[in-house]
Amino acid sequence: MNFKKLIVYYFLFFCAVTFTQNNRVIVGGVVTDSLQNPLQNVTLIAKPKQQNIKIKYAITDTKGYYKLQLKKGVFYQLSISHLGYNSINKEVLLSENNSTHNFKLNTKKENLDEVVINYKYQPIKKKKDTITYNLKSFTNGNEFKMKDVLNKLPGIKVDKNAIKVQGKTVTKLLVEGKPFFNGSTKLAIENIPADVMDKIEIISNYKESELLRNLADNEDLALNVVLKEDKKDFAFGDIEAGVGLDNFYSLHATLFKYNPKSNISFIGDINSFNNSSLSFSDLSRLVGGSSNLFKRSALSNTLSSFASNNAERFESVTRFSALNFQKEFSTKFTISGYVIYSNNDIVNKSSSIREYLGEEPIFETRNDIGDTDNSAALFNIKFDYNPSSSQKWIYNVNYIKNTTNYEKESISNLENTNQFFTSVEGKSDSFSHNLEGYLKLNDKHTMGLALHHSITNSNSTDNWSSNTVFLEEFLPLTQTTNYQINQINDINAQRFNILLKDYWLASRYFHLFYNIGFNYKNSKIRNDISQVFQDNSRIDFSELGNNNPLTLSDLNFGFGIKSKLGKFEFNLEAKPHYYRFKRAQIKDTNFFIEPKLNINYKIEDDIDLDFDYTFTNRYLNDLNYLENLKVTGFNSLLQGNPNLIDERSHNFSLYYSDYENIDDYFLDFSIDYSINNPVKNNSITQSGIYRLSTPVILNLPEENLSFNTNYGLIFSKSSLEFEVDLDWFKTNQVINEDVSIINSFEYLLSSKWLLKLTKNTQINLKYKHSGYQVTSDEDSRSTENTFSLNFDSKFLKNFIFKTDFSTHFVKNFSDNTLNYTLQNLYLGYAKPNSKFSYSLNFRNIYNNGVITTNSFSSNLLISNQVFTLPRVFLVELKYKF
Repeated sequence: MNFKKLIVYYFLFFCAVTFTQNNRVIVGGVVTDSLQNPLQNVTLIAKPKQQNIKIKYAITDTKGYYKLQLKKGVFYQLSISHLGYNSINKEVLLSENNSTHNFKLNTKKENLDEVVINYKYQPIKKKKDTITYNLKSFTNGNEFKMKDVLNKLPGIKVDKNAIKVQGKTVTKLLVEGKPFFNGSTKLAIENIPADVMDKIEIISNYKESELLRNLADNEDLALNVVLKEDKKDFAFGDIEAGVGLDNFYSLHATLFKYNPKSNISFIGDINSFNNSSLSFSDLSRLVGGSSNLFKRSALSNTLSSFASNNAERFESVTRFSALNFQKEFSTKFTISGYVIYSNNDIVNKSSSIREYLGEEPIFETRNDIGDTDNSAALFNIKFDYNPSSSQKWIYNVNYIKNTTNYEKESISNLENTNQFFTSVEGKSDSFSHNLEGYLKLNDKHTMGLALHHSITNSNSTDNWSSNTVFLEEFLPLTQTTNYQINQINDINAQRFNILLKDYWLASRYFHLFYNIGFNYKNSKIRNDISQVFQDNSRIDFSELGNNNPLTLSDLNFGFGIKSKLGKFEFNLEAKPHYYRFKRAQIKDTNFFIEPKLNINYKIEDDIDLDFDYTFTNRYLNDLNYLENLKVTGFNSLLQGNPNLIDERSHNFSLYYSDYENIDDYFLDFSIDYSINNPVKNNSITQSGIYRLSTPVILNLPEENLSFNTNYGLIFSKSSLEFEVDLDWFKTNQVINEDVSIINSFEYLLSSKWLLKLTKNTQINLKYKHSGYQVTSDEDSRSTENTFSLNFDSKFLKNFIFKTDFSTHFVKNFSDNTLNYTLQNLYLGYAKPNSKFSYSLNFRNIYNNGVITTNSFSSNLLISNQVFTLPRVFLVELKYKF
């Protein structure tokens, strides 16, 4: 092409762009009825007479206003319609740049003798990998937040801010197809208003980009919130303030602004009764920056060691603010991110009975009260660049910072009553960033590239003190009147990962994929232990502390084939690894091949049977490779073992799902079995309540078998669900050099019945039976039966009454039966279309003081009574915009 032609083409292109920009007409106006009242939700459709020009449409807002962007000089067939009114149809030709057209609709006067609608309304639809819930079928308008809606949907379970569908946990939460705070379920379910949601979509095998369809190993289960039409380009939110007796208070604000090009969300909260807190452990799960191409387990974050417990609390003042944003600058470039700050002052109080298993079981009664002051900040920004339909690049930066001050008093009763004090001051920060790109080279090859780098620093000072000697069997303590042990911890770690992957559509019968990757980890762990005396002098146990550098590199390759034969789809992969491992003056290398097999049998379009097998090796947490001691509590220490290498596991799973008639019933079940050998375990040296744990690799098999099933029936005004969850675990426990086989069996049986009594009244009944059975030298059992009821109703037009009630019958490991009841009440008043609403909120109306939990870990059985907040009464005012 010569220079003159280039000038001509450029001139024509410039003229075309200029003409297009000057060829638009903005049409706006108001639609009213015959009495000049504005009409909301009127549909206006502009259909061009010419071909190759798009149809335009608009919907009027609350003031009856609409806006259309049309092309100048084009004939349009304009249609204005609204239910119960006569439609208007007219041809228009617009020549001005801006034009105002108002319309008046007249009420229909015709009477219909009979209307026959040949249409079956589906409250739940299944199409390929997506299940869609039409929320009008399951809600009655008495719901406030997304959590209230999800609790009424069959097949969906909300437990501890995790959403489970078909027995699987939702890993990505989207609003209008865009991640909400990096997919956070907790922030979404507690803050998205119920009345802005139109549908809920459950998307299996969700991928952020179609280019990732074959490249990514991670199989996300996504939940997408589809907003109502009038909220898709609209700002909405609320401000809620409450004040009550005994200095209880709350202030909560949310703001959401969505449109096709950008969105912004803000959440702010401060309260004194554990209403909607965000702990550091919640923030650590929000950490972004992990690539779509890496397995997430390989990039797990270990900062949660400073996390505070987000369970029931004795006292609580929590504060947090969060901002999420996304801006589409063009069809090719988008920036998104979020900023979160959290500050919590928490008091936890509990009383427990602890049984230490062994040749002669040891029983301890303990009372704990802990005070935590925790603050954390998180920043994430993401750049998304799509230069063409065959190419995508993402760069992500993430930073998190945390500080913790923790104090705890523990009173232990064994033979004598002893008092222990724990004090921890710590801070940590982590920076990570990653770059990833996907490139479709041609119809047969798609390439993926990912690079990840992270830096983590953690520092803390631990103090344990008592008026009696403790840990004297393991530490060379000097005799004194008051004993204090001090430990300074310092952890620095870096991680680097790179992966290059190609997916090849070799033929219509099979696809091939291969990759090369390199993973590198470098960490340094230091801890210094000393005994401190009353005059602040100290004895350093320098020979017992650690100053351990550790490096682990992994050069890996992957080869796989994917094929389809009739209704069967096969996926076979082999991944060789070459490891170089250095720690505590020990160097070694290791070669390992990880095989993976997946077989999917599609019985029908929505009936699937899926089988998976993997053989994996795992290196342990860095703390396991320490040379010397690390104090982990006033009655526990860890003795590292640098001679350990890795553990290996065979994993089998079978999953069946039947969603063919999802508007009538659904069924899914899964069976998982794993056998680990060799496997890491802890060799425990037990002396009373004091214990030293040493990680060891045992060449004795450890097995785990689990089964989960969900069955649901959908009726016109109700739904009935059943769930069974069984988990059996066999482990080999070394206690005082004796090897014991411990079998634990955990089970859950539950049912849920949702009944819509009237248009404005619903009732939700639940029953749950759960338990533990632990078998070693003797049997230990615990059970819990829970009956719960949720009821909500609207009466006298403007009043809403809601209550949730649960009664619990708990039998602990000591065979003692305990019962407690919890109930909350809510009474609210709001006029239709009013921005203000008023409510009375009663929490824990029976003033129940404790809840009971049972747990099992290693060789320790715990029956725990957790003290809760007292009765709370709040008067609340809410402004909605």
